[in-house]
Amino acid sequence: MNIDSARLQDAQEIVSKSARQAAERVGPTTRQARKIAAKQMKSARHWSAPRIDQAGQYIEDEVGPRVGAMLHRTAGKVEPTSPRRRRGFATMLLVAGGAIGAAGAIVTRRNTTRSAEEPTSPEHLSAVSENSSTGRAHSNNS
Repeated sequence: MNIDSARLQDAQEIVSKSARQAAERVGPTTRQARKIAAKQMKSARHWSAPRIDQAGQYIEDEVGPRVGAMLHRTAGKVEPTSPRRRRGFATMLLVAGGAIGAAGAIVTRRNTTRSAEEPTSPEHLSAVSENSSTGRAHSNNS
């Protein structure tokens, strides 16, 4: 063993002994500081918990709805407008077609009902055709 390693070993022993002495002196103080800090943290938590809860309630009831409404308005402003479709003309055609179809159905039903009520005997048919031809002849002669 040389002289430098002996000195290094002595220095290590001195530092180790000094650290132990410092720990013995500071130990009770750190335990006491830990207890005081824990007590103060508990007091701070008791004080702050209702205030944090109150702040959360305020944000839910007052700020949240306002922010939500603001976001809805902003979304409406940001969204691009959709092109307007010309449904008026198509709707008008559809309604007109439906009306014409309904009128045609009514006329057809009336004609069917009338023809069912009229007698279809051969004498009647000949009388109808004679009246029609004489009616035309009279109207042409007038």
